Amino acid sequence: MKTLRIAVRVVLASLFLLPFSTGISIAQQNGPAPPDFLVTLPSSFDFDDTVDILKGAIEQENLMVVHEIDAQRMLRMVEVQTGGMKQILFFHPRYMKRIIESNRHGAIVPPLKIAVMEMPDGRVMVRYDRPTHLFEAYDGLSELAAELEGVIQQILDEIKD
Repeated sequence: MKTLRIAVRVVLASLFLLPFSTGISIAQQNGPAPPDFLVTLPSSFDFDDTVDILKGAIEQENLMVVHEIDAQRMLRMVEVQTGGMKQILFFHPRYMKRIIESNRHGAIVPPLKIAVMEMPDGRVMVRYDRPTHLFEAYDGLSELAAELEGVIQQILDEIKD
């Protein structure tokens, strides 16, 4: 039952990705513009290589891949067909220690997440929310958030030309 609840939450959380992976045209999307804190960039690699490279880059930054969610598989459970779609959750206890010491309320934010999506035309896009946005409501965590943004940039540099 717990697994089903988690699966439903993941599917619902992943639905915001649907217009970008199901072949819905830009004209059909006409929804709100993405928020400023959502960063989207293309990968120079195919879907599987992008996922593998990102996971390797996360580990190179001495972070832990906490979990990998196969959102494509989850969406198939509700009869939605998409290209590849995975979410990589990552963090490290050393950062959690700093959060707890600075503002324990911010402990709700981790792990950080990168989404990898295969577009209908075969391009691969990578998305993440800026840590500075995720932590902005928690006093004392702005320096850590800026540091984490730099770490994410290092990770994402691995999928650029």
